Amino acid sequence: MFTRTNGERTLYRLSDRAAYPQDQESNEYRYISPDWLNEIAIGLTKGAEKHPGETWRTISTREHAWRAVRHLVMYLMGDRSEPHLVNASMRVMMAFCTSENEMGQAK
Repeated sequence: MFTRTNGERTLYRLSDRAAYPQDQESNEYRYISPDWLNEIAIGLTKGAEKHPGETWRTISTREHAWRAVRHLVMYLMGDRSEPHLVNASMRVMMAFCTSENEMGQAK
């Protein structure tokens, strides 16, 4: 992509943070996949229906992290019986939230 600066052409490389300076954000939400985020929301909704009351907040950060690892290992071993990558993503989010809670900074 090219842009003009004082009559000269400047090439923006793909490695540049943003092709347009106005597109630079402190939090680049555009890199979050909407499809992945939707799958996370679907999974969390199913989990809330199965386990009402946000019981996941009572599980330790370490346990959430190990459950995430379990899902990743199952996926890497070829198990496609459940959406392991989505489940691992949810467990990582839960581990993050409970770690903040354990440090007294609720998320």
